[in-house]
Amino acid sequence: MITEYVRSGSVEEAFDLLTKLGPRARLMGGGTDLSLHPPAEVDTLIDLSGASLGGITTDGSSLTIGATVTLTEMLEYSPLGDIWSGVVHEMLRRVASPLHRNAASIGGHLARGRLSDVVPVLLALNAVVRFYDGAYNQMRLADMYATRRNRTPLVVTGVRIPTDNGRAAFRKFARTTYDLAILNVACAARFDDSIVSSARIVVGERPSLAVELTEASDVLVGHPLDPSTIATAAVKAAATVDVRSDPRGSADYRRHLTGVLVRRCLEEFAS
Repeated sequence: MITEYVRSGSVEEAFDLLTKLGPRARLMGGGTDLSLHPPAEVDTLIDLSGASLGGITTDGSSLTIGATVTLTEMLEYSPLGDIWSGVVHEMLRRVASPLHRNAASIGGHLARGRLSDVVPVLLALNAVVRFYDGAYNQMRLADMYATRRNRTPLVVTGVRIPTDNGRAAFRKFARTTYDLAILNVACAARFDDSIVSSARIVVGERPSLAVELTEASDVLVGHPLDPSTIATAAVKAAATVDVRSDPRGSADYRRHLTGVLVRRCLEEFAS
């Protein structure tokens, strides 16, 4: 039961409280997840809204989004829609409902690391997460999840998205507009003339956390994004994706969806 609510005045203060209280405390950005699923052992919420983690900035090579920026603020920030084929804005329009996006913060979303349409896109764009764990640090978002760093005490302070443009696309399959995805896919690629120079194919809601399908991504590199290459990558994705069943869909169905959605993503930015 929540018995104490603390509004932190700085990142350092929030981290000190978090480490002092241990499992009894949780950081709160928008609170959309905590309000629905408060852990039984938690009695203290540490509000980050006063820790100066808002705002979106650019330095020419990347765009940095503060941890307390809401999904709606991201959607309304027009420069974010000008990079990577507008894939971030395209994805955000499909995340839950407008009321949810008005509250949910990007930092809380990334720290949670589950049930996400946002994570696959940021993984495909090779985003870097910034955090404080006694010192200010940063690491690739993919590495944070691979090492389960997000499960250790830290304060996510922001996320950095490279703006050296390539092409990208996002697809999800869900039962209703505002429902959680049964499966989602994000693809991104850079080109040297008409040849793919680098690529990432990421699949999420497997129903586990999103991962890059490196074998399928490698199929694209060094080739034009023609129908034959796309078909080969889609088949490889379906063959190598690690999926399982849950009440919303079977493993076989998710495997089939993987091939379909990868093909659709690649076809979108090949045209």
